[in-house]
Amino acid sequence: MNFHKIRIWGVIILLFGLLYTMHAQGQVKADHDGNPNIADIVLTVPQTYMLCPTGTDSDVVALSNVGTRWLRGYVQLDFVIPNNGGRQMVQRWDVLQGGDYRLEVTYPAWETWPEGFFEMHVDLVFEIYPTEADARAGTNLLGTIGPGHPWDIFCLAERPIATPSPSPTPTLTPTPGVVPPPPPTPTPIPSPLPTEAPTAVPPVAPPVPSPADPTPLPTEPLNGELLGRTGVGRSPSPIPWLIGLVLWVTGGIALGLRARRRSQR
Repeated sequence: MNFHKIRIWGVIILLFGLLYTMHAQGQVKADHDGNPNIADIVLTVPQTYMLCPTGTDSDVVALSNVGTRWLRGYVQLDFVIPNNGGRQMVQRWDVLQGGDYRLEVTYPAWETWPEGFFEMHVDLVFEIYPTEADARAGTNLLGTIGPGHPWDIFCLAERPIATPSPSPTPTLTPTPGVVPPPPPTPTPIPSPLPTEAPTAVPPVAPPVPSPADPTPLPTEPLNGELLGRTGVGRSPSPIPWLIGLVLWVTGGIALGLRARRRSQR
């Protein structure tokens, strides 16, 4: 038996298993498989990046295999306000259409984000109806994709906090009998973002977050979130690279034993 070939095949299978494990994350299917009315609809989200690059970036969200059914809902891009401050909407795309859906969501350059902000989310809510009339009236709902499913796009950007130079603050001299107005509080305003023409769509109520829920940390994924290159419903099988490792080790031991026998002759 050629143990050298066995060892080579072990290395090949080991490398294949490693590549399989690294690339198993990609297109994902939302966890609505238990609903026979919409189980065949596939939600595809991108391989997101935990740290957004300098400049603008974008991700594509798509629903396929919708067929003649209709979609009603929205895709919403939000800032996550620090210190449990909730969320601040950046842009919202209302959805009311039949057939498949595709949207490219553009993140603003993180250099333009408000001071102290470092996190963005894309929330997805799609209601599925059999006909256009049902979608407009909100009747005969077949099922819902999002929210509460782990398909939200997650984006982080750490920006160094600039230290402003001290400047004298003018003081108000009170006039007798008149209370001076309080100084205005500056509000951070993000750079203008492209907007789309409004579409008359029956509103879909967004999920109401609990005030007690903490702002998600970069290392603690919560329900309804994606962190980095994630999104697969189950972990990839370790069988390919385990088989490769076993074959590689077995081949190495066999080659060592054969070399030892030859040296003893």
